[in-house]
Amino acid sequence: MSKSGRTSPLPSILSQTADMQMQMTLRQVGFGAASANAMPYVPPKSAPAPRDDSALALKRRDWLLHVMEQQRALSPYASGLLTADALSGEDFLHNFYAPGRPALIKGAMEGWPAREKWTPDYLADAIGDAQIEYQGGRTQATDYELAKDRHKRRAPFRQFIALVRDGGNDAYLTAYNSAANGPALAPLQADLGHPDAYLAPTPGMLWIGGAGAFTPLHFDLTNNLLAQVTGTKHVILVPPSQTGRLAHNRHVFSDVSDLTDPARLALYPRARDLLRYEVRLTPGDLLFIPIGWWHQVRSESFSTMLTYTHFHWPNAGHENYPAG
Repeated sequence: MSKSGRTSPLPSILSQTADMQMQMTLRQVGFGAASANAMPYVPPKSAPAPRDDSALALKRRDWLLHVMEQQRALSPYASGLLTADALSGEDFLHNFYAPGRPALIKGAMEGWPAREKWTPDYLADAIGDAQIEYQGGRTQATDYELAKDRHKRRAPFRQFIALVRDGGNDAYLTAYNSAANGPALAPLQADLGHPDAYLAPTPGMLWIGGAGAFTPLHFDLTNNLLAQVTGTKHVILVPPSQTGRLAHNRHVFSDVSDLTDPARLALYPRARDLLRYEVRLTPGDLLFIPIGWWHQVRSESFSTMLTYTHFHWPNAGHENYPAG
């Protein structure tokens, strides 16, 4: 009963409607007597085959990304690479992590003993002749980053330090070697702090290389935090909006490879005038690189660095990556 004391007609109407729909369905599939005046059922035509507009679709994508970048450029708070001092976790989340905007963070590595201790001699003495894995033979191939497994090498750590002490790009201990090197390099953890405001208590992935060690232009499938411990690095960052200029044909890498190489830019002239940001990492700097941001990194001196991916917030973009 309704509040007015009358029986609501709604259930009756609904049941009648359902009955009519059922009768129509039965007639369409051949059950029940059809009216002499009923129109025969005509199945819908199949959709026309889609045209191959992939080139046009890519142009439209690039246009959209470009327009969005122009919009962000209207405000220094929405674009560019900002430097922040003693950034809180909450400010980092709302201003950089969630918006996917890079940031250079100062003052978050104060008191880390490694910043003073980690000379080549100290490292060699601390780890000694423990066997470690590194990337080697890099100068003999142009695809050394794409073919990391082919460039795995093993050597006593002291011997590795001798290889990189004088510089060059042939030998480099990278994040890709971290899983294999955990036990051997564990004694170095005592020299490190941890950026607790941004990260879960998980060890970082260590990079050790000499002047000239180079990681070519690529993007990562996770958000990354770089922690420069000793030495200096030159980093070039390129926003995702510039992807159409970067000859992105292989996995996460650009065929341009090096935005400072005139020969590569001559081959890929669209990469010459793209939007990019450059930063020099010095000891104690943190650099947040959001997922999808292109970057290349070159050591200017003997350098040690850590990368972290275990943030306090979700960082699982790699799980849905269309690897092909």
